[in-house]
Amino acid sequence: MVNRIGKYATSDFVDDIELLTMLFELPEKDKMLMWSEGYIDLVIEKLPVYARDILEKRIEKWEDTKSYFEIQLNEIKQDQEFLAKLKGERKEFALFVMKRYPEFQSLLFLIYDGNLKERDLRKFVYRRRFNSGKKYLH
Repeated sequence: MVNRIGKYATSDFVDDIELLTMLFELPEKDKMLMWSEGYIDLVIEKLPVYARDILEKRIEKWEDTKSYFEIQLNEIKQDQEFLAKLKGERKEFALFVMKRYPEFQSLLFLIYDGNLKERDLRKFVYRRRFNSGKKYLH
Protein backbone atom coordinates (compact mmCIF):
# COMPACT_ATOMS: atom_id res chain seq x y z
CA MET A 1 0.00 0.00 0.00
CA VAL A 2 1.73 3.14 -1.20
CA ASN A 3 0.39 6.49 -0.04
CA ARG A 4 0.10 9.66 -2.10
CA ILE A 5 3.69 10.74 -1.43
CA GLY A 6 5.05 7.34 -2.43
CA LYS A 7 3.13 7.43 -5.69
CA TYR A 8 4.35 10.94 -6.40
CA ALA A 9 7.97 10.02 -5.61
CA THR A 10 7.85 7.13 -8.09
CA SER A 11 6.45 9.24 -10.92
CA ASP A 12 8.63 10.40 -13.82
CA PHE A 13 8.58 14.09 -12.93
CA VAL A 14 9.07 14.96 -9.28
CA ASP A 15 9.28 18.51 -8.01
CA ASP A 16 11.34 18.27 -4.81
CA ILE A 17 9.69 21.35 -3.28
CA GLU A 18 6.22 19.94 -3.96
CA LEU A 19 7.31 16.65 -2.40
CA LEU A 20 8.61 18.51 0.63
CA THR A 21 5.32 20.38 0.98
CA MET A 22 3.43 17.10 0.80
CA LEU A 23 5.73 15.63 3.44
CA PHE A 24 5.11 18.52 5.84
CA GLU A 25 1.36 17.97 5.51
CA LEU A 26 1.69 14.26 6.24
CA PRO A 27 0.98 13.11 9.80
CA GLU A 28 3.60 11.15 11.73
CA LYS A 29 1.54 7.99 11.42
CA ASP A 30 1.75 8.05 7.63
CA LYS A 31 5.49 8.73 7.68
CA MET A 32 6.02 5.72 9.88
CA LEU A 33 3.76 3.68 7.59
CA MET A 34 6.08 4.51 4.67
CA TRP A 35 8.97 3.16 6.75
CA SER A 36 7.11 0.01 7.79
CA GLU A 37 6.14 -0.69 4.19
CA GLY A 38 9.76 -0.18 3.10
CA TYR A 39 9.55 2.61 0.51
CA ILE A 40 10.63 5.61 2.58
CA ASP A 41 14.15 5.49 1.10
CA LEU A 42 12.70 6.22 -2.32
CA VAL A 43 10.98 9.32 -0.93
CA ILE A 44 14.17 10.46 0.82
CA GLU A 45 16.14 10.22 -2.44
CA LYS A 46 13.72 12.60 -4.14
CA LEU A 47 13.73 15.19 -1.34
CA PRO A 48 16.01 18.22 -1.47
CA VAL A 49 19.33 17.51 0.26
CA TYR A 50 18.71 20.07 3.00
CA ALA A 51 15.39 18.41 3.95
CA ARG A 52 16.41 14.76 4.06
CA ASP A 53 17.26 14.82 7.75
CA ILE A 54 13.55 15.32 8.49
CA LEU A 55 12.90 11.68 7.73
CA GLU A 56 16.37 10.31 8.44
CA LYS A 57 16.16 11.30 12.13
CA ARG A 58 12.77 9.67 12.44
CA ILE A 59 14.05 6.53 10.74
CA GLU A 60 16.87 6.33 13.29
CA LYS A 61 14.33 6.47 16.11
CA TRP A 62 12.13 3.80 14.53
CA GLU A 63 15.14 1.58 13.80
CA ASP A 64 16.22 1.92 17.45
CA THR A 65 12.77 0.76 18.53
CA LYS A 66 12.95 -2.14 16.09
CA SER A 67 16.38 -3.07 17.49
CA TYR A 68 14.97 -3.02 21.01
CA PHE A 69 12.29 -5.54 20.02
CA GLU A 70 14.87 -7.66 18.17
CA ILE A 71 16.93 -7.83 21.36
CA GLN A 72 13.86 -8.88 23.34
CA LEU A 73 13.03 -11.56 20.76
CA ASN A 74 16.61 -12.86 20.86
CA GLU A 75 16.42 -13.10 24.65
CA ILE A 76 13.17 -15.04 24.35
CA LYS A 77 14.70 -17.34 21.71
CA GLN A 78 17.59 -18.16 24.06
CA ASP A 79 15.25 -19.21 26.89
CA GLN A 80 15.53 -22.98 27.40
CA GLU A 81 11.83 -23.42 28.06
CA PHE A 82 11.01 -21.53 24.84
CA LEU A 83 13.42 -23.69 22.85
CA ALA A 84 11.80 -26.84 24.21
CA LYS A 85 8.33 -25.62 23.26
CA LEU A 86 9.60 -24.49 19.87
CA LYS A 87 10.60 -28.07 19.08
CA GLY A 88 7.29 -29.45 20.32
CA GLU A 89 3.75 -29.43 18.97
CA ARG A 90 2.21 -26.22 17.71
CA LYS A 91 -0.67 -26.38 20.19
CA GLU A 92 1.67 -26.58 23.18
CA PHE A 93 3.77 -23.79 21.71
CA ALA A 94 0.67 -21.64 21.19
CA LEU A 95 -0.50 -22.07 24.78
CA PHE A 96 2.98 -21.31 26.08
CA VAL A 97 3.33 -18.15 23.97
CA MET A 98 -0.18 -16.90 24.80
CA LYS A 99 0.54 -17.32 28.51
CA ARG A 100 4.13 -16.04 28.71
CA TYR A 101 4.54 -13.62 25.79
CA PRO A 102 1.13 -12.37 24.57
CA GLU A 103 2.56 -9.07 23.28
CA PHE A 104 5.00 -10.92 20.99
CA GLN A 105 2.56 -13.61 19.93
CA SER A 106 2.51 -12.78 16.22
CA LEU A 107 6.30 -12.54 15.95
CA LEU A 108 6.89 -15.73 17.90
CA PHE A 109 4.54 -17.66 15.63
CA LEU A 110 6.48 -16.36 12.66
CA ILE A 111 9.66 -17.63 14.34
CA TYR A 112 7.96 -21.00 14.89
CA ASP A 113 7.09 -21.16 11.20
CA GLY A 114 10.54 -19.89 10.18
CA ASN A 115 9.06 -16.87 8.38
CA LEU A 116 10.12 -13.86 10.47
CA LYS A 117 11.27 -11.04 8.21
CA GLU A 118 12.45 -7.49 8.83
CA ARG A 119 9.22 -6.15 7.36
CA ASP A 120 7.26 -8.06 10.01
CA LEU A 121 9.29 -6.37 12.72
CA ARG A 122 8.68 -2.97 11.15
CA LYS A 123 4.95 -3.60 11.02
CA PHE A 124 5.06 -4.74 14.64
CA VAL A 125 6.78 -1.49 15.68
CA TYR A 126 4.25 0.52 13.67
CA ARG A 127 1.31 -1.25 15.27
CA ARG A 128 2.78 -0.87 18.75
CA ARG A 129 3.11 2.85 18.21
CA PHE A 130 -0.18 3.43 16.42
CA ASN A 131 -2.47 0.71 17.69
CA SER A 132 -4.81 0.43 14.74
CA GLY A 133 -7.30 -1.85 16.44
CA LYS A 134 -5.16 -4.92 15.81
CA LYS A 135 -2.97 -6.05 18.63
CA TYR A 136 -1.06 -8.58 16.56
CA LEU A 137 0.00 -9.00 12.94
CA HIS A 138 -2.58 -11.65 12.12
